[in-house]
This record gives sequence, structure tokens and C-alpha cells, in this order.
Amino acid sequence: MINEKFNGKVKTVPYLMPNIAPDRIKVKPRPYGITMMLDRCQGLKATEDLIHMAGEYLDQIKLSFGTAVMLSEAFLRDKIDLVVDNQIDIYPGGTLMEIAFQQRNDTQYIDWVKNCGFTTIEISDGIYKVNRQKRDDSIKRSRGYGLKVMTEVGKKNPEIEIPISQLCDDINADLESGADKVIIEGRESGINIGIYDKNGIILEDKVEAILDGVGHRQNDIIWEAPRQHQQASLIIRCGSNVNLGNILPRDVLGLEALRRGLRYETLSHFAPELKAENE
Repeated sequence: MINEKFNGKVKTVPYLMPNIAPDRIKVKPRPYGITMMLDRCQGLKATEDLIHMAGEYLDQIKLSFGTAVMLSEAFLRDKIDLVVDNQIDIYPGGTLMEIAFQQRNDTQYIDWVKNCGFTTIEISDGIYKVNRQKRDDSIKRSRGYGLKVMTEVGKKNPEIEIPISQLCDDINADLESGADKVIIEGRESGINIGIYDKNGIILEDKVEAILDGVGHRQNDIIWEAPRQHQQASLIIRCGSNVNLGNILPRDVLGLEALRRGLRYETLSHFAPELKAENE
């Protein structure tokens, strides 16, 4: 809002947001252009404050690693209710699903996710290998429970290199089985993992190969991009509506500013400097 004088009185009038990135999807639920926040330790008040301030720019909250089972049931349900009531999907980290696979109680785990009130489940094999049939069955079973399904591809151990062709085959197979989105592993560090080198710089050839491998399904990928320069680079490459994940709570508003060209890193990309009229 801005103030202006009218007949000697000051009145408040709305200041319209600059339309620098007109293609940005601004209304939820967004089919893409998703922002997924990584929640490592947010209390109810912190979550409420974040939603009050930036909830319209936030699409998913992932309770990182296995932290969901470390919370009291009452707290967990209160937090889930708060998030879901504000049109934000919430789900536990894929580590719990991998443990469930190892203990052969994946069906019971899916029951637990649904009964807790989570809207979404993550299915991954970043630590343990899960065969294709088991992965497909879990995706379909989760969908049958009414859960949205996020799968994740890539290994958490940087010494394990998965060929890009295999990565793309896994992405396409997950989507064919009913996954809503597929996350590209980038961990919470964004260093020496997935599409990032040891300094966190994007490996352009890997990104290009993945985009080529998934073709028209590019909007079904969520790139884990915890670092702001990674977010800016992916926005410049893929556009304002690229899906980005592992965003820190403090960076949700900053990311939306990047998406809309309201920060230095993307402003000149979306709105090149105008030449002077006398040039």
C-alpha cells in the first residue's frame, strides 16, 4: 500500500506488484511452479508465522529425514492440520519409507502416513535399493489410499554415480506408475550430489541430459536446490515455474522474489535494461 493526498487528506491506495514475470502461476493449487520447503525443526508458532507471512508462495512442506516419528502424536497432528488448512501439502521424508521397506512393513507405514493426516508420501531409494516392482506397487497403493506421491531419484552417497539414462528411466517409470512429481536428489547441502559439483555449482551437462531424457514431462520434476544461486540458475534456465525443493524456511519469500524477477539475480533476465530514449 502507498499513501497519496486527495482533497487535502491522506488516503491509502493499493500498490500493484510489478508484472515483470507475467507467466508466474500465482494461485494455488499450482500444477507446477512448486516450492517445497524442507522443515528440520519448525515449531507450531514458527510454522504459523511463516504461513501467515508467505503461505501463498509455499506449496509443500517436507518434514526432513525421519523427524516425523520423533514428534508427539498430538504435536504432529496439530502441525499437519495447520499446514493442510492453508492449502499446503505436507509429508514425511523418504528415509522413513526406506526403513519401512527394509523392515518389510511398508504397507503399515503407508497406513500410518494416511492416518496421521499427511496429504502426501515420499517414496525413495537414496540409501537402500528398492526393486522396480516394489516401487511401482508402493506408488499405486499410496495413490489408492488417496495420498499424493512424491518419488525421489538419485543416491545420497556422492560416491555412487547413477547413469543419467537410468535416472531418466526411473523418472519416467515412476510417473507412469502414478507419481505426481519426481524429486531429483540434492540433499540439504546442495554440494557434491546429483546435479551439483563439490562447490555446489550446477553441472550443466547433467541438467541438459535429464531435461532431454524426460522430454515433455519436465514440469513433473522437482529439483532440490537449497542454495540461492542454484535457485536463480534453474529459474533462468527453466523459467519462473520450475519446481524447486529443499528450500529453507527463511528463503521462501526470497525464492518467490527470484521467480518474479524482483531480485538482482533474475531481474535483468526477465526485464532487460531499457535503452535511453535519446539513444
